Amino acid sequence: MVTANLSTGRAFPCLLCLLYFVYPLCFPGLAAAQQPPVDAAEISRDLLYHPARLIESSWAGPELRLAVFRAAEFTYRLLGPANQWEVVREKNDKAAAVVAPLKIYRSDRLGADYFFAAASTDDEGILNIRGSAGGEPLARVRLWERKQLAAAWLEFLRQDAPGLTAEALAKDLEIADPDVAGVADDGAYLWLAIRYYTGEGSRGVGTLVRFDPKTNEAKIYQPAELATSSITHIVSAGGALWLGTHLQGEGGIAATKGLVRFNPASGEVRSYLPGSSPLVGRIVTALANSGGTLLVATDAGTCRVERAGSQQENWTCWRIVPTVQLGSPAPVSNRPGVPPGGQLPAGGYEVRWANVTYVEVLTADWIEGWVATDDFEDYVRRNFDGEAYELANTSGGGATPIRLVAKPGGDPLAGALVYRAPLERVGSPTPAGWQLVRARVGWISRKNLEVAPVLRRVPPASAPAR
Repeated sequence: MVTANLSTGRAFPCLLCLLYFVYPLCFPGLAAAQQPPVDAAEISRDLLYHPARLIESSWAGPELRLAVFRAAEFTYRLLGPANQWEVVREKNDKAAAVVAPLKIYRSDRLGADYFFAAASTDDEGILNIRGSAGGEPLARVRLWERKQLAAAWLEFLRQDAPGLTAEALAKDLEIADPDVAGVADDGAYLWLAIRYYTGEGSRGVGTLVRFDPKTNEAKIYQPAELATSSITHIVSAGGALWLGTHLQGEGGIAATKGLVRFNPASGEVRSYLPGSSPLVGRIVTALANSGGTLLVATDAGTCRVERAGSQQENWTCWRIVPTVQLGSPAPVSNRPGVPPGGQLPAGGYEVRWANVTYVEVLTADWIEGWVATDDFEDYVRRNFDGEAYELANTSGGGATPIRLVAKPGGDPLAGALVYRAPLERVGSPTPAGWQLVRARVGWISRKNLEVAPVLRRVPPASAPAR
């Protein structure tokens, strides 16, 4: 087999192809042969996915001195004035516990405890707010009911079932069990973020509950823009509420509106997602604030937002990059386990996928091969399964491979494997519908290598004024 020389930066012909399990019905034998083992998805998740789920900070007046972002296996420490990071490998049990439903909230400002009991019946989702365990409710809130859920979800579900009617949906859907994901205190009210699970046909509505501790009155806010989102995080900063949103279902996590800024007075909702904002990542995993500064953790990185909620928000963001350090040159191949085609120089390399014995890393050099043009466009649209949160969705085997061939219609079984990495277009497509592409990846042995995250600054940017 002739492989690309990954150490020279020149692409030689290689037995590479793209064929993915998008065609399992047409090529069932091939689909079975190409199916990656589920344990590779689990290995990649455990090695590469380390989002922070808890944020702690200390301040000197208005200046951030230290922010600690705690992931399950690592701690990221941001030295505020210098914007420098320290990464420490350590287990953080509290980081895992923060995803549990909030049953009790202690308000230091009010000197009181509040107890939350959320549940669903056959017809509605409800929330009781109590001042003591087992006491009479201070407020009973009806969060959603069948007809409302059908109206909120009909358009979304019609994407897969065009003939679905509101009446049929209202009859067949399951009422989601709500829970309180978090509480924000804006100095006057307590704001409750309501989360729900969408598995097994369950449906809820993106909901905030405003509780007035002076009168015990509760009011529901359900912005139309958040109807098909679950609200997972909430803080008050800069006169606005900042929310985390996504959906959790049987198949794993799904991105919705990402980070959201909500103005209760005007009802304005703004979604922050990569491409339309400086945010890194599509799934919020933790939020914290002090004054007008917002600290955000996502599936892919962290951000610090100064003057959050103002017309001019100054963003500083970093990406979490799983990395291996090569102390000496290492053999590199097109596929795990095949004879190497070159040597990678010593240095640090980002890891994008892994199995028991090998890791796929990003390289400065490349391999080239052919893909069907339609498939290439589809992979670009889907971002090549490159979103960080997709590493957590292991139930379907994880990321899907791209295979490159030496010539159009070549043997896919001999193709080079590319996981979760961009493909660069080389030239124009052929009249027969094939595109030459370039992938800057290679496979190296995991032996004696440690994969650990580093945080890298993304290009400075400011959120556009509104």
